[in-house]
Amino acid sequence: MKNNWISILCIFLFGFICNAQNNNKWKADIDFYHKTLEEKHINLYHTISKKEFETEIENLKNNLPLLTDFQIITALMRITQKVGGGKGDGHTSVPLWNKNLTKYPITLSNFNGNLRVVNIAKSHEQFLGNRLQSINNIPVEYIYKKVSKLTPFTENQYSLKDRTCSYILISEILNALNITTDTAQTKFTFIDAKGVSKSTILKAYTSEALDSIHYEKIKYTHPSITQPKDSKFKNLWFSSFNNTKTVYIKCKAYPSEEEMNNFSKKVYQFIQENKSEHLIIDLRDNYGGDFFKGLLLSSYLNACESINWESNVYVLINRKTYSAAMVNAIQFKQLLNAKLVGEPTGANPNGYQDMGQFNLPNSKLLITYSKRLFRLQDTKSNGVQPDIYITSKWENYKNGMDEILNWVVKDISNLN
Repeated sequence: MKNNWISILCIFLFGFICNAQNNNKWKADIDFYHKTLEEKHINLYHTISKKEFETEIENLKNNLPLLTDFQIITALMRITQKVGGGKGDGHTSVPLWNKNLTKYPITLSNFNGNLRVVNIAKSHEQFLGNRLQSINNIPVEYIYKKVSKLTPFTENQYSLKDRTCSYILISEILNALNITTDTAQTKFTFIDAKGVSKSTILKAYTSEALDSIHYEKIKYTHPSITQPKDSKFKNLWFSSFNNTKTVYIKCKAYPSEEEMNNFSKKVYQFIQENKSEHLIIDLRDNYGGDFFKGLLLSSYLNACESINWESNVYVLINRKTYSAAMVNAIQFKQLLNAKLVGEPTGANPNGYQDMGQFNLPNSKLLITYSKRLFRLQDTKSNGVQPDIYITSKWENYKNGMDEILNWVVKDISNLN
């Protein structure tokens, strides 16, 4: 009996020592986080006061014994968002890029406050198009509010919609916020078109496992525009329609400088040979990169003589147009006299940009921060505002209608 008590005491002491050591490592990480952000950020206290930031840091360190590792991470996400999330500093964040996370095999999009299923594992395809009602019997409105306070890369209400829909599906975040008790699976409840609630158990998967799952997706497009089979890049390609008088460029991501140069040459040669008159540059769903590569494309386009530069150039934007793509949208409006069509961008034209990064020494948690202050407009605005404001309505989107592109194609037809 005595030996049993000694064993229990040893186990207790070992756990206590391990927890103390873990807490000390987190304290060192949090101090490093504080010190390094102050040193590297161009202006850390542009939104939050130094006193408030230091109070948040001290409160977190005092609460370490009560928190799991991932609860500490979500606390750091929340504190970091206070530096400027939603106020023009989305590049200062805790993005979780280097963490082994699990997510549920579903994609949500915010339509007027309703989170709709626009992509889901084929095994659950009956829920495609449904509205999310709850997770683990907790109303989605409550969950959305909790997650929205810690999502990284939020600069305004438009990026907040996009980012929250993404981070609300990370199993570890839901568990850290006490939404779920099991990180492996949980219950999702949806409401269908008839108003009927139905529930299912969704499993959470690693990113590698998610890539191997077959999905059902709502596809929205225009019948005149399809990606050529011989296009080299998935996220950068061009096609033509209207007897080659209209050239459509899809730029969802930036390749290398050499690849962008070669692509731009091909577009230039095509326009010149076919004497194309109308130009559409689609920057929707482009999360950014290097805006100088976009300028490289514009330099080739600007040399095309057949384009009607007075009224026939369009740039498409939405809430998922970020960072370099947002900058290019403004530049294309200035350099190519383009009309901006769609939703306001998720990134702000005036604010803190140009991302740097560092890792915390013990947890290796990645922290990003803003290095520059951009002023790309004379007036401040939440997102780059389009010249023609169009946002997708659910009734059209669910039927595959691309309202933004449809408007542009119709406008071009009216010009002919």
